[in-house]
Amino acid sequence: MNGQQMSQSDLASHSQALYSLLMKPVVKSTPAWNEAFINIQMLANCMDSYKTYLHEQLETQTENQKQLHPCKPISENATVEHRKKVDFIAQRYSRIDQVMRDADEMSPVFFDETLHLKDQFEDSKQRSRFFENLFLTVPVFIIRYCPGGSRVTTSCLIKYADNKPPEAKILIDGARLLNKIQSRLNEVHTRAQKKAFKEKIDLITTMTPAVRSIIYSHLTTDGSASCNPEMQERLRLISLGNTEIVDDLRHLNTGRPKAFEPFFDKLEEVIEEVTAADDRRHNTAHLSQWFSVEELIECTKARLPEDTPVPSGSLVRLQFAPKNPFTHRALCFTGRFDVQYKVQRRQLRVSHQDQHYCAAILKYFKHMAVEQKDAKPVVLFCDDKAKIPVGEPEAPVSTGVRGKKTLAPTETTLIALDHDMTKASITPSVYLSCHVPDTVDKSFVRGVVTTVTNDSVFETSGPFRHAATICKMLKNEQPKIVMKYTDGGTDQRNNLESVKCANICVFKELNLDMLVHARCAPGHSWTNPAERVMSVLNIALQNCSLEREKLADEHEKEFQKCNSMAQLREVAAKKPEVKVKWRESIEPVQSTIRNRFLRLKLKDHPFQALDPMTETDIDVVKRHLRELFPTLDTDKLQKVHTSKVPEYADWMSRHSRQSHYIFQLKKCQDADCCIPGENIDTPWLPDPMLDETGEHYYPYDVAKTMETSEACRPSLKQTKTLIKQTKKTKSSAGKSQTTHDNPYGDELQVEEPTQHETPNDGNVQDTSLYTTQNARALVTCVECRKPRVIYCKQRLTERSRLSLAITLSELDFVCGSPITKPSSKLTVSCRPCECATPVEIPYYGSALGQTDVCAFCGSSGGEVDQDLKLNFKTVLPLCSPCKLNGLKPIVFRPYGKNK
Repeated sequence: MNGQQMSQSDLASHSQALYSLLMKPVVKSTPAWNEAFINIQMLANCMDSYKTYLHEQLETQTENQKQLHPCKPISENATVEHRKKVDFIAQRYSRIDQVMRDADEMSPVFFDETLHLKDQFEDSKQRSRFFENLFLTVPVFIIRYCPGGSRVTTSCLIKYADNKPPEAKILIDGARLLNKIQSRLNEVHTRAQKKAFKEKIDLITTMTPAVRSIIYSHLTTDGSASCNPEMQERLRLISLGNTEIVDDLRHLNTGRPKAFEPFFDKLEEVIEEVTAADDRRHNTAHLSQWFSVEELIECTKARLPEDTPVPSGSLVRLQFAPKNPFTHRALCFTGRFDVQYKVQRRQLRVSHQDQHYCAAILKYFKHMAVEQKDAKPVVLFCDDKAKIPVGEPEAPVSTGVRGKKTLAPTETTLIALDHDMTKASITPSVYLSCHVPDTVDKSFVRGVVTTVTNDSVFETSGPFRHAATICKMLKNEQPKIVMKYTDGGTDQRNNLESVKCANICVFKELNLDMLVHARCAPGHSWTNPAERVMSVLNIALQNCSLEREKLADEHEKEFQKCNSMAQLREVAAKKPEVKVKWRESIEPVQSTIRNRFLRLKLKDHPFQALDPMTETDIDVVKRHLRELFPTLDTDKLQKVHTSKVPEYADWMSRHSRQSHYIFQLKKCQDADCCIPGENIDTPWLPDPMLDETGEHYYPYDVAKTMETSEACRPSLKQTKTLIKQTKKTKSSAGKSQTTHDNPYGDELQVEEPTQHETPNDGNVQDTSLYTTQNARALVTCVECRKPRVIYCKQRLTERSRLSLAITLSELDFVCGSPITKPSSKLTVSCRPCECATPVEIPYYGSALGQTDVCAFCGSSGGEVDQDLKLNFKTVLPLCSPCKLNGLKPIVFRPYGKNK
C-alpha cells in the first residue's frame, strides 16, 4: 500500500474488513492477540473516520461547484492591514523596502518572492513569519487574499502617505484600495459558472475547450487551475501577439517525390497559352477549353516523352485554385495552377460607343428625380419580360425557368415538354413605380411593381398600348411630373415618331406639367432598373409548364393550319371569329400567370396587376392626337409623314425638347394652349457634356446650369465620319472622274463597301458569304431603322425558317449585334456594320424587301437616278430629304471600266 492513493470506497472496504476481523474469537485468545486487537481497532477507526471526512468534503465540494458565484468572494475573504513605518528594518526586507520607497503613493505592488527576496522561502512557516514581522521604512497597506484550495495567498503592498491615520480613515481607504485592485485578484470560479458560459458560447459559435477557457479567463477574474497548463500558456502568449512560439514544421516534411515535376511544368505551359488568349479578350472566354481533367491530362501528355510519369486525375485536380478559398476544403488545394471549374454566365453584353454617354443620362435622370422629390414626380422604369412559351392543349411546355428547386409533394414528378417552337406565348410588361430615395446613391429598385400579361399574338407591345397602361395606372394619382426610363425597343424607343406621339397622349391625358422619357444605349437594357424585377418574376415561373385551353375541334383545326404568330394574324384579319376564339383559349393562361405574379413582393411591397389594354382603351388615348393634329394620319406615324403636318411640327417646337436618347415635354406659357401648371419652372433634363479633360462628363449640378446639346454623343461623331461621301480621281488619259459631296463638306472616294473585321457572334468572317445568292432573310435595326440582310450558305429549311422567325420576334436587333444565341444551331449572320453604314447592295438584288428604300436613311420613297444609270451598272436609291441634305447617290461598277 506504500506510495498508493486510496479512494473513499477503498477505505470503507478495508475498514469493514478490519471490523469483521475483530469479531473473530481468536483475537482475544492470547495476550499477544489482545495487543493486536487494540492496534487493529485503532486502524479500523482511523480508516473509517478518514472515509467519513472524505465523504463530507466531497459533498461540500459538490455543493460549492453548483453555485453560480465563487465560494470565497474577494469582498468577504480579503484582509486589509495598515503597517506603520520603522526606522530600521531587517536585511531580508531590504529589497521589498527599496521597491516600496520608489513606488508611487496608492500604487499597488504585488509581492513576488523571485523579485522581492534574495533567498526564496523554503516552507510555509518562513512565508508566514515573513509577513507577520513585515515593517518597512514607509507606511504601507497590506491586502491579502486566498482563493482557497492549494492556491498561494496573494499579497499586495500599497504605499500610504499617512503614518498614523485614524481608525475610520484606515477602514475607508482600505476599502477603496481593495476595490481598486479587485480586478487583478484571481478568484476560483465554480464549474456551474464555467458551464453557463459554455452554454451561451455554444449558442453562438463552436470553439475548442482550450480556446473557450482562455477567453473565459481573459474576460473574468477566474484563477482556477487549467486542465492543460501548457496549452493555456501557449494560447495566452498567442493572444498577446507572440506568434513565434508556433513553429512551422512543414520544412521537415520531405513531401512526395518530384517524379511528376516534368508533367506539371508542361501543364503550366498549356494553361498559360489559354490565359494569354483570355487576356486579349479582357478575361472573357466564350468556349470552355477542356471538357474534363482527363482531356487536360491527355493534352499535356501528348507534348511529353512517352516514358514521362503522369499523375492521376485527382492529384492534378488538387493543384487547381479552390472555388471558395474560405472553406475548410480549400486547404486540400495547392493553387499551383490558376484554374477552376466554372459555369458559363449567360450575360454576354454587346459593347456600344454610347454606353458611357447613356450611363451619364441615367445618373442625371436619378439626380433630377431626387431634386424634384418635393413635387412628387412619378418615376417609372418600364420593360417587357422575355416571352413565356405556351404549349398546345394537352402538351404543356416548360417556361424555361429552372434555376432552383421548388416545393412539391413527394409522390409527384415535375415534368413538361421542352420544345423551342410554340405558336402561343405571353409577353409580360413590367412597370416599376419607384419610391424615390433621399439621395442618388441609394437604390432605385424599390416601389410598386405592376405587371400586364399580354398575348404575344394579338396584344403585341406597342407605344400606344404602353401609353394606355400608364394612363390607367396613374389615373387616381393625378401626378404633375412623370419621368420614364426604358430600353430601346421599337415600342419604347423615344426618337421614333410613334413613341413621341404616345408620350404626347400620356402628357395630355394626365394633364402633366412635364414628361421626361429617357432610354439606355442599344444592347444595354440591363442598365434599366426594371431588369432587376425580372429575376423576381422568375420565382413565379420556376418549374412551370403552360398550355392553352382546348376549344372545339373546328376551331382547333383553324389554329393548326397556322405555324406562326404572323399566320395567325393573317387568318384573323380575314376571319374575325378566329381572334375571338384565340383569346378564349389563351385567357386562362394569362389569368394563371397574373395570379402567380400577384403572390410576389418587392421589398415587402406586393405586386400589382392590370388586365391587358383593349383596342377601345388604346383608341381613347389616341383621341388626343386627333384633337391636336386633325390632319395627322394616326396609322402613319413615321417621320416622313409627320414632317408634312405643320401643326405637329409647331406644337413640338413649343412643348418639346428632343435628342437621340431623351424626349421631354413641358407645358408652354400660352394660356390658350395649355392650362397653367404648378411646375413650369422645372428645368429640362440636360444632355451630357464633356468637361475640360474631354474624358469625363460634367456632374448634374454643373450640367443643369449649362446650355447643353448632344454634340458630345459618340455615335453622332462616328456617324459624321462614316457617312462621308467619296471622291474618285483618275488620270485624264481615258479615266473618268466621279465626285460626291459630303453634307459635312468633305469628299472621299467611292468604292466597294469595306469588309469590317469586327467579330459578329462568333460566326465565320468569310467575305464570300455576303453575296446576293446567300441572302436568306431581313432584319430591321431598331436604332437606325435600316434593313440588314441575313446570310447563310445553305438554303434554310422550313424548320430553320420557323426557328429564325421566332428568334427575330424575341430580340431587338442593333447593327453589329449577334443574330442568334451562342448555343443556337442556326448558322446565319449579318455583315458586320454600324448604324451609319448605308444599306448594302445584296439587299436590292435579293428581292426580300422594298427596292425603293433609301440607302442612307432606310426610309421608303427612294428613287434611282436614271441619268447615272447610263454610266453605272449599280445605282442605289436616294430619298428626297437626303438629297436636300446634299447627299449624292451611291454608285458602283461604271460601264466600260474595271472594278
